[in-house]
This record gives sequence, structure tokens and C-alpha cells, in this order.
Amino acid sequence: MKVIIAIDESPYCKRVVETIAARKWPQDTAFKIMSVVEPIRWDEVETQNLAKEAFNRRKKMADKVCLESKEIIESKHPDCNIHMDVREGNARHEIVDAAIEWMADKILIGAHGHDLCDRFVWGGVSRAVAVKSPCSVEIVRPRALHPRHEKVEAAAEKKADATLAHK
Repeated sequence: MKVIIAIDESPYCKRVVETIAARKWPQDTAFKIMSVVEPIRWDEVETQNLAKEAFNRRKKMADKVCLESKEIIESKHPDCNIHMDVREGNARHEIVDAAIEWMADKILIGAHGHDLCDRFVWGGVSRAVAVKSPCSVEIVRPRALHPRHEKVEAAAEKKADATLAHK
């Protein structure tokens, strides 16, 4: 089975990847963790150098997020093959193109990322991929925690942060 996991740099992404990693997958599953860095619109920046610098920073962040996601999945599924693919272009098109090129059986994509305005105007990347994809698409939402569990998790994170600050 070939599965594309489409991610972005949003904080929500890590929870999506952890949710996917927690599932049972066949040993022969091949994952392709991919992120797409969209081009900078020239009207957003004053100079070409700033645009190039901002784009390179975003590409570096996409590489980092893919690598961290790969490590999360490898820790839970060491027998599966995991590839990374960071592309440049329009996320909607690049994810669908990757599915065609790689002959993917499934695409897993988060319910939302950092593209808020675009999602309301155009329907979002996940919706566009679901409509245009040549294979099954699953829009992944991390399991919602009961409010009591969220408080316990927040307290544990705060304690961990305090411990790191004292070191």
C-alpha cells in the first residue's frame, strides 16, 4: 500500500501525524510524507531578495517538518518504508500530481492548516485534493480530548517547560 501524508508547517500538523502514526499499518506500507512550499506573491514583499530569503526559510521549515514527521512514523512503524518529498508550487495541484506519479493508494491530509483565508474563499487544500485526487483521500482530524484530559495534558506540558527552564 502506498500512502501520501500531506502536511504543512502548522502546529496542528504534528497532532495529525501522531494520529496517523498511532494507527495499525501493514508492514509493506510505503509512506510519502510531503509538504508543498507555495511561491511568495510579489505584492507581499518589497524586494526580490526578501522574497527569496522568505521562500528559502519556508522551504527549510518544510524540510524540518517532514523530517520530524518521518521520525514520528518510523518510531511506531520501523518496518514501513518512508519517503519525503518537499515540492514547490500550488499545494492542491502538487499533492494530486504526486499521487498520480507515485500511483498512491491513499492520501491522508489534515482537516486544516495555516491557510485560513484561502480555505474560506476557495474551500481549502484538503477539499480540493479530495475532489481532484485519483485515489482515496482521508481528511484526518486528531482525536478530540475530553476537557479534563486537555487540562492534564496542558499541566504536563507546563511542568516539562518549567523543568527545561531550570536546566
